[in-house]
Amino acid sequence: MFRYYVPLAVLAEILIVVSNILLQVTLFMMVLSAATIFLMTPGIVALGIGLGAAWPDFHSENPAQSVSSFGGLLFMLISAAFIAAVIILEAGPVYRLFMADMNGKSLTGMQTLWIVLSFLIVLLLCVLAVVLPLSLGERRLAD
Repeated sequence: MFRYYVPLAVLAEILIVVSNILLQVTLFMMVLSAATIFLMTPGIVALGIGLGAAWPDFHSENPAQSVSSFGGLLFMLISAAFIAAVIILEAGPVYRLFMADMNGKSLTGMQTLWIVLSFLIVLLLCVLAVVLPLSLGERRLAD
């Protein structure tokens, strides 16, 4: 997996950092977006490897046809859901932090707890996106 992960992670990080520099984002957004991409990239790569191992399509005549196989479609759907879940989980806390900064107010204890829990759920989701598909692929290959 690391053979695929390292080039993707490096390219994704370069893209995020350069985009953030061009957009002149705050340091918080720079760190958050770089950390999010760093955590999501192995999850998406593991989804591709694990689901590809679980439902391989060795009978397609053209490699491009394997994308429309069951495993390929499942990979695209789960990857889109994974990305959407991370965006949804981070959108509320980022908005709350941004508005507190804009208005010069501090966060309440409940808001801070909500932000921390949201980011911890994102971390857990990224770990599960690596572990679950790889173990599924390994089990399906072992059968």
